[in-house]
Amino acid sequence: MSALSPLPREAISTAWSHGLLGPEDEARFGRYRRALAFYGGEQWSERAASASRRGETRLVVNYARTLVRKVASYVFPAPVRFSVPPEPDEPAVRDAANRAERLLAALGSELDLGRLDLALCIDAAVLGDAAVKVTWDAVRGQPRVVAVDPATLSARWAPDDPRDLRRMVQVYGLTGEGIADLFPDVPRSTGPLGLDAGRGYAVVEEWTAERWRLSVAGQLVHDRPNPYGWIPYVVVANDPRPFSFWGQSDLDDLEDVCRELNRRLTTLARVLELSGAPIAVLENVDGSEGISVGPGAKWELPEGARAYLLDLLGGGGVGLHIDYVNLLYRSLHDLSETPRTAFGDAGRDLSGAALEVEIQPLVQKVGRKRRLWDGFYTRRNALLLDLLERFGGEELAGLRRTATIWPSVLPSDTDGAVRNAVALVGGGIQSRRTAIAALGGDDPEAELARIVAEQAAFGGSDTAEGSSPAVTQAI
Repeated sequence: MSALSPLPREAISTAWSHGLLGPEDEARFGRYRRALAFYGGEQWSERAASASRRGETRLVVNYARTLVRKVASYVFPAPVRFSVPPEPDEPAVRDAANRAERLLAALGSELDLGRLDLALCIDAAVLGDAAVKVTWDAVRGQPRVVAVDPATLSARWAPDDPRDLRRMVQVYGLTGEGIADLFPDVPRSTGPLGLDAGRGYAVVEEWTAERWRLSVAGQLVHDRPNPYGWIPYVVVANDPRPFSFWGQSDLDDLEDVCRELNRRLTTLARVLELSGAPIAVLENVDGSEGISVGPGAKWELPEGARAYLLDLLGGGGVGLHIDYVNLLYRSLHDLSETPRTAFGDAGRDLSGAALEVEIQPLVQKVGRKRRLWDGFYTRRNALLLDLLERFGGEELAGLRRTATIWPSVLPSDTDGAVRNAVALVGGGIQSRRTAIAALGGDDPEAELARIVAEQAAFGGSDTAEGSSPAVTQAI
């Protein structure tokens, strides 16, 4: 049995009591529900039931879902990596920075954060927001990163700065078994209400930097100091307004075009279906009794009457439909900033430079999204490093700042990247450590040490770090 328990909306509304939920939160939850329904394929304004009673077939070409996934695939063509700048640049701090980079890489692999980030990117594009909760798992002795439904969150921030989060409240449903597993110190009986293992209960967590409050089924079971000293939620808002904490859905600009595309394709499908079973038109005939339609059928018509087949494909009508559908396709790609080239179909032979120019709108959109994710990673990594040092016993010299190393948006030339790195290092523009990290090395310091040791073993001269030409060439 799943520990998650979907509760009736009335139960959730009751849990959102005591001023924890504002009118803007209720409107945001409504936007989430509509966006999820549209993303799932509910893209017709009229009810499907009424259409089925009339025998109509309605097509849903879910371009909205395809475009969202396509952009997310370009934002995360591969898992991101992180570097930890050693500040100040001293041997002990450099060692701590290397250790922090290795720990972040190991956590990313063990917690499968690459897959989680891709899913969060899709969720943020659909809903406008995505969130994770970062806590310490005492049983496993490591940080825990879990996705959180933003429709269960209500945030309060500083009056003049939405980036200054002051309080976060989460309301969700759990079975009694799930509560016992997630909060083992919660009493088996909460007030007069015993926790039935299979029954669902409303759970409310309220976090500030100073305190943590936990309520189960309306009963306060914990009100204690915050063990972390910070709010353990990190929200990535999709394209937020500068004075807003929450973001906006990418589907807002696509809904009207998607609905119209579904209507036009459905109309075109009906025309083609009817043209395959031509409509017989009789003129100057009082009735159609005794007239059968089928191969070899013969009709006897009165004088002055005539019969013919209605040609729905004549006069270029279908061509107009197709031209309009193509115009809708173009509008859809323009509004989503995702050219057909992103789907591997340029429609013509283009040079490499021309292809880069054609796909530039998508590259710019990915760049905007990555700037938002940079802030998300800065915060999430800082929380992870803090947990590792305070609860995991790792010596990290208080390092918390990280830099995100993004994979190339477009297919990259590894040889060219290596040549550029060698040129930057040789020109004194970039350090060897930075070059190794940018080329995919998880532990630049260890790699440099191995290069120096190898050069020394093979009789290389002047092998001290920072002075060997062979080290530069090895990059």
